[in-house]
Amino acid sequence: MTSHPDCPPPAAAGPSSTLRPSVVSVVFEPGPHRVRAHVRGEIDMDDVDRLYKDLAAALAASRDGLDVDLSAVTFCDSSGLHNLLDLHRLAQEGGKSVVLTALSNPVTRLMRMTGADDVLTVHSRPTPRAASADGGPAQHDRE
Repeated sequence: MTSHPDCPPPAAAGPSSTLRPSVVSVVFEPGPHRVRAHVRGEIDMDDVDRLYKDLAAALAASRDGLDVDLSAVTFCDSSGLHNLLDLHRLAQEGGKSVVLTALSNPVTRLMRMTGADDVLTVHSRPTPRAASADGGPAQHDRE
């Protein structure tokens, strides 16, 4: 849960009831055909709804899809995985794709344990813009 600067915590809030700041952030890099999203921090049930809305909006704004760099993700729980699967489904419904790139160790472990790496498109490293003339994902071996 995040606090909003215009809405201070209730007066009765003491040290034991403080709000936890968001621990996940995402930076978007638009391209001519695809949007690249760099996700950093911890993806958990407290922040997953906001993250999903941001990623879904970037997917909608793209022509062909979304490349999600997860190399700086330090934690991802089942709600984060569910989020990625929902994003994948949304992309397919719109004739687009979501490509996960540069998975961190925690994300790699979660993907392998659940078999999600067989469902989602996963590349072993970020897709450099220069590697693809049209701004689409460069082809890499699967991790």
